[in-house]
Amino acid sequence: MTGSIELDSARLKKDPWITRLFAKAGLDLTLFYIPVPRLKGDFIGVPAHLVAAFVAMVCEAISTATSSVGIFVLLGATLLRAPALLPDWKRMFGETWIRLMLLSAAWLAITIVWSPDVSQGLERFETLKFLVWMPMLWPLHRQWRWLLAGFLLSAVVMQGIQLAGAAFGVTHHGQNTLAGLRHPTMTGLWDAIALSCWLFLAVAVSWQAMLLCVPMAVLSALGFVWAGQRAALVAILMEILVANIVLVFAVRGWLRRAAIRFVLGLAVVGGVYFLAGEALVVKVRQAVVETEQSLQSGTPQVMEARIAMWKMSMVAWRTNPIFGVGLGGYKKATANVTGIEYPGIDIKYYDTPHSTYVMILTENGVVGLLLFAVWAGAFFVRAFKFVQLDPTRIGVFGGSVIWFCAAMFDSFHTRGVFLTIGVIMMTLSTMPLPESGGAKSASPSRA
Repeated sequence: MTGSIELDSARLKKDPWITRLFAKAGLDLTLFYIPVPRLKGDFIGVPAHLVAAFVAMVCEAISTATSSVGIFVLLGATLLRAPALLPDWKRMFGETWIRLMLLSAAWLAITIVWSPDVSQGLERFETLKFLVWMPMLWPLHRQWRWLLAGFLLSAVVMQGIQLAGAAFGVTHHGQNTLAGLRHPTMTGLWDAIALSCWLFLAVAVSWQAMLLCVPMAVLSALGFVWAGQRAALVAILMEILVANIVLVFAVRGWLRRAAIRFVLGLAVVGGVYFLAGEALVVKVRQAVVETEQSLQSGTPQVMEARIAMWKMSMVAWRTNPIFGVGLGGYKKATANVTGIEYPGIDIKYYDTPHSTYVMILTENGVVGLLLFAVWAGAFFVRAFKFVQLDPTRIGVFGGSVIWFCAAMFDSFHTRGVFLTIGVIMMTLSTMPLPESGGAKSASPSRA
């Protein structure tokens, strides 16, 4: 079973041309114009919920202001269907990796008790409210392809904003829109994940469709280069390696396609990096030189900024290695650390060490990092099983790889702008698979 949508050929012959066009991509457009009986307690139905999800993802990609509007639209749509969604939510919370994730979140909350900055700890914990994307999207698992299309649409909108800055010098609040309207790290992350999806579609569809997918992959690569994000570059290179290895071992007979995807990915990323990534090239070279100097000499004045922050974090972590200094306690715990500096920047100004893993270890100790690693491992095991059943999941699987890799260079769990895209990818990676005809859904065994 591949989880693809199979539409009745006899019915398609009677449908409008645009419906037949969408059907070639496995998207059933009749969902929006053929009435379907709603379940008891469902006041708006699947089409309205799906449209709300589209709106939310596009708004999330545009700006902070629009993202607030989008998430409330989706939340409202979900609540209007809540009674009918209870079976889906029960199934979702039955997932082992989700239970482990909630256990990890509970430990974060417990560590606030001994945090030197309780108010900051509460604020950090509040960021986890963005996990609400999971129960809002999960009930739409039968429309998985539509959700993937919605994410790609949101990426195209974001890249359109970036392209306007690159081609026409468009500005917003005095700043060129080359890096989008959101945080550049988030923009680069979104672009890199879109690239992962386009690379898969380029080898999974017909040669004619590849003519669309490859240019969109190039645009996505340009997007994260324009955003100037080294983390996104490292993450997409790791994804190109890991996701294609997974594809080879997960799906029999996909060696050739995985090889093509690997070569195509390196060609797109490499070409864009060397031809249009001058600013990013400079940042990468600077990071390499400073990292080498840091590792060779250890002199405070030649450290790469993140390495300086991580070393400072380790000093604070050693004060309570098992349980950590407490959620929200990073800044106060590192305030008295001396002998670690970075020229031109006061690294103690920042409230995070710019690494999810270093920060969890510092604030939540070995226990916190172990819990995080366990649920993340359980997630990837589950996601791998879905790729085995449906190769089209490799795009969002790769998106999840990108998120976890890039998390090494920023504290993603402390900012909703970073956490959201990870939650979306993880949700799309482990949703139940629709069976042929879309009437039921299936999942791999948890055994």
